[in-house]
Amino acid sequence: MKRISLLVLALALQMAPAALPIQAASKYKACSLLTAAELEAVVRTKVATVDDSDFTVPEGPRRGETVSSCNWVMGSTYVTLSVMRGPRTPQQRAAGLAMLRDADEALKKQGWTIVDVTIGGAACATYRPPAGLNALPAAGCAIESKGYALSLSVLGSNTTPHQVKALVDKATARLR
Repeated sequence: MKRISLLVLALALQMAPAALPIQAASKYKACSLLTAAELEAVVRTKVATVDDSDFTVPEGPRRGETVSSCNWVMGSTYVTLSVMRGPRTPQQRAAGLAMLRDADEALKKQGWTIVDVTIGGAACATYRPPAGLNALPAAGCAIESKGYALSLSVLGSNTTPHQVKALVDKATARLR
């Protein structure tokens, strides 16, 4: 799987529920894929709030698809798990990845440091803002598993991609 802009995806998914119509019930039940205890063991902070929501992708190669998102607030750390049906065609996959690569390039032009690593089939990365920018560092992983596309991002802590990948493994094991 090619590199994916996890920070951009996480930020888009965090903002999208407020800007887009929310469906009545969570289709993929993202919040059921990880426990508070699992997150707290990695982030070392208690979960304060949890929000489970769905939205419909408004444009692009995945237009009309449902994305289930769970957001955990843990002090000044934000964890987002997003789940959607995996791409149906190679063209759909390529178009989506191209959009995300473009977003990565835009961040790099703003001075962000992005370090990509593939861990056990997952595309993972760390994101560090440039000096002077009031932004949070992040780590995240994305993977396709069991016919789903799953992304987990941790913003605001020094969580490593390996720690995120361990959480992704727990979440993908619970996908049905």
